[in-house]
Amino acid sequence: MKQALSHLAKFSCSAISYSAISYSAISCSTLLWVGFMAALPLTPIAMASEMLAQSQPQSRVRVAVLDFDYASTGADYWWYANPDAAKGVSDLLTNKLVNSGRYTMIERSRIADILAEQNLAAAGRIDSSTAAQIGRVLGADVVVIGSVTRFNLDEEGGGASILGFGGSGSRRTAEVELTARIVNTTTAEIVAAAEGSGSESEGSGRVSISIFGSAGRSANNDDELLSGAAEEAVTQLASQLTDAASKLSALPATLPTIDATVADVAGNTVIINRGTQDGFRSGMRLSIERVDREVLDPQTGEVLRTITTPIGQVELTEVDARSGVGRVVSGIGFQVGDKAKAVQ
Repeated sequence: MKQALSHLAKFSCSAISYSAISYSAISCSTLLWVGFMAALPLTPIAMASEMLAQSQPQSRVRVAVLDFDYASTGADYWWYANPDAAKGVSDLLTNKLVNSGRYTMIERSRIADILAEQNLAAAGRIDSSTAAQIGRVLGADVVVIGSVTRFNLDEEGGGASILGFGGSGSRRTAEVELTARIVNTTTAEIVAAAEGSGSESEGSGRVSISIFGSAGRSANNDDELLSGAAEEAVTQLASQLTDAASKLSALPATLPTIDATVADVAGNTVIINRGTQDGFRSGMRLSIERVDREVLDPQTGEVLRTITTPIGQVELTEVDARSGVGRVVSGIGFQVGDKAKAVQ
């Protein structure tokens, strides 16, 4: 390598005019230096840095899927006959997004608890502003809200007789249509949308209709048809929402709106009393603050504001549902009872 570069340098130098000797000398020296550096292998430090960069896990967006609402203007009476359909659609979508490996999903039970606390469990349709508020409480980066625009069983073909006499074969088709919106919990902006539709058909034999209702049909079979159509629609939604993961990962991370309290201090390790269910996660930086005083409402005695002084920072290294473990980054003298506020 060095010999080849030396010949190349000499050739380059001899090809230029005498008036540019000084410049050519610099060019030749530079060429030799670049060639020499290129021939060197990566140093152990450089190799370690490169391997570390490749091994760093990609941060995943934290997503909460709320129960879908019903937005159809048609007479889809099957929806009203299946009160758990909204929960079923949301559960199915959550599972599919978990299996995609592109998102960190917030537990549906935790979402139900927050909705109950906020008195929103039976409020019906939730707009983007309310969804963003719920998401911030949950520590989610984005929230998925959706609507069922079609949920029904149609019967075509053949005839039906009165009082069970006559009638001919028919074909039943379950149809489910869904829409979903992804809401940024920081801005309440809808950052992505998706649509999905599914159908499931079955040909049946003789069906007789009584003046008192349906006869000869299997309720379980109806559920299977509707479930099959719903799964097809949800699969389409999940595929589109998974494709949006890269776009969503560029959004700024959402910080918890609730403060934690220091529960234990041992050397360089601090344990707080909040975890993933409140939006705290590994790698998050916390400001540890000493409580100076609490401002109380003179009429009710309620704490209106807590006055604190920052005394240092901690970086979370391990977080479970209800607690977090962090290492001290700066500051000393942390105590049980100090407040821990997420800052980045």
